[in-house]
Amino acid sequence: MNKLYRQGASSRVTEPDSVRADGGFGLIEILISIMLLGILAVSLLPILVQGLRLAASNATLGTATLLANDELEHVRTWTSCSEVAPATVATTDSRGVDLTIDTAVGSCTVSAENPASVSVTVTVTRNDTGVVVTSTTTYLFISEP
Repeated sequence: MNKLYRQGASSRVTEPDSVRADGGFGLIEILISIMLLGILAVSLLPILVQGLRLAASNATLGTATLLANDELEHVRTWTSCSEVAPATVATTDSRGVDLTIDTAVGSCTVSAENPASVSVTVTVTRNDTGVVVTSTTTYLFISEP
């Protein structure tokens, strides 16, 4: 290392300015950067919570839609007015959410000469909140009384 002598009152040995420059971060800089990262993480936390709630809501909607479609497939097997009947079924999905599947049917006025269509509405309701998650309506062609 080259040593320079300064002219003046003292004759001590000093190092050049480029050698004396700080070689790293100090404790204050590290603490400030940790604090800024913490503030950033806390500001993103509500977005994470909202995303988790939305994912749970979408999972319930998907399950309810699947249950409604299964019920409609069952309803489509009805061919006569004697099979057409309203029903209510309670079930629990894989995440523990209690759901009620309600099947409502219109009047079935069919004669041998006059077949008709009967409306069937399947509604899936969440039991804990009472919110209708999904609802769908279809029409059945009934030809037998």
